[in-house]
Amino acid sequence: MKNLIVLSIVFSMLTAGSAAAARPDRNKAAAWSWQESAREEAIACARDIWEHPEIGEQEFYSSKRLADFLESHGFTLQHGVAGLPTAWVATFSNGEGPILGYLAEFDALPGLSQEAGSPVRKPLKESQPGHGCGHDLLGTGSAFAALGVKEAMLLNKIPGTVKVFGCPAEETLVGKVYMARAGVFGGVDVMLGWHPGSENAVTFASSLAMTSIKFRFHGKTAHAAGDPQDGRSALDAVELMDAGVNFMREHIIDEARVHYVITSGGGAPNVVPDRAEVWYYVRARRTEEQKPILEWVRQIAGAAAVMTRTTGEEELLSTCREVLLNDPLAQLLQENLQQVGPPVFDAQDWEFARKLSENFAKPDSVPLDTTITKLEIVPPDKWRWESGSTDDGDVSWIVPYGRITTACSAKGGTGHSWQVVTCAGSAVGFKGMLAASKVLAGAGIDLLTQPKLRQAAREDYIKKLEGKTYECGVPDSLPPPSLRKPAGAAK
Repeated sequence: MKNLIVLSIVFSMLTAGSAAAARPDRNKAAAWSWQESAREEAIACARDIWEHPEIGEQEFYSSKRLADFLESHGFTLQHGVAGLPTAWVATFSNGEGPILGYLAEFDALPGLSQEAGSPVRKPLKESQPGHGCGHDLLGTGSAFAALGVKEAMLLNKIPGTVKVFGCPAEETLVGKVYMARAGVFGGVDVMLGWHPGSENAVTFASSLAMTSIKFRFHGKTAHAAGDPQDGRSALDAVELMDAGVNFMREHIIDEARVHYVITSGGGAPNVVPDRAEVWYYVRARRTEEQKPILEWVRQIAGAAAVMTRTTGEEELLSTCREVLLNDPLAQLLQENLQQVGPPVFDAQDWEFARKLSENFAKPDSVPLDTTITKLEIVPPDKWRWESGSTDDGDVSWIVPYGRITTACSAKGGTGHSWQVVTCAGSAVGFKGMLAASKVLAGAGIDLLTQPKLRQAAREDYIKKLEGKTYECGVPDSLPPPSLRKPAGAAK
């Protein structure tokens, strides 16, 4: 109660004027005060998920833990949406009104197990997963934002609905794509999200459209020395395909990225392998640029099969679009980021970050960000593009979408690393998460209470679509990867 009174006084001073102008700030004060009172519960949830890292489509503990957190605070859960066992939608409704959504994730990365808060490499369990992208923070932070909004809705009788979407397998670009295909995001007026990082900023940069696809070749086994003429090497087909793709690189746009790993190539040198597999990621800035490159890769695979007298098949795992940026939502998030301010780190956090940064190729002299990056909104032809991909892109083609990042790790490191894992389970990560949840809660309340903001976001979304409509790149006939029969299994 004391926190609520203090915050109410502060925001009343900042917004002296009409009652209508002051109301959104009083609403946010209620949300932020409740979040302060419940911060240890949120940290406990994030820590628990961090301590139980699970890879995509296998996040059974993590998914349930986050869903239980929301359900214990009055949200209604719908589990197993879009045919994904670990996907869910959590809903709280306070009567007729707009629908606000938050994206939550909880998958970890393989092989990145690491002790929390250690500035040196200390795996907890060798070869086990770890939260090298901070999704323990991401999912909990989004859920905690929704809970703050819910408290303000109840206290100040704000009508509307808030939903949290539990999205599995972001790292393999599966969860949101298959949920989008199933229409899970339909009916939402505005969607908000975030991602842990090393700075405090609105993420006004798009991502690369991408397809994840495997190519398998089937040949004929034989003794590699005794009768090689009777064999047909599937590995030869993979190697020829990879060579062809590497020659192709010279003739594609600079902004495209094509990379692969051979996942199966035979068991012994003296046996002609009758089965081989290669896994490709094909990326480009826009879906329209990515599709013809993917088709070229497919043609090269077919040619490799002809040259080796093998047969080939492909397995499409997922494909995602680039993120459509939304100018009004970016501006709104920037305003809330400035109201909340950056995370506040103590001397112990600074010492940890300084020691951790000694592992970086280019350590930053100021390892923790306590500033807010200035937002620069530019037209689509001048957009900045991230080097990676995210299935958030598909969501942004269905509903107006805005996202932020906050400082949850030391500056100068790389993503998908043990350094991120150690931060994501430490005080540094938790403080960044709590700051993000307040920003997302504040922006969500603004959107619920100010129709003009929702309308502006909608108009900008329609403008960015340029007359196009969303089409999922994964056919309806394909089940999620984890639910498919293993290659070679009886049909």
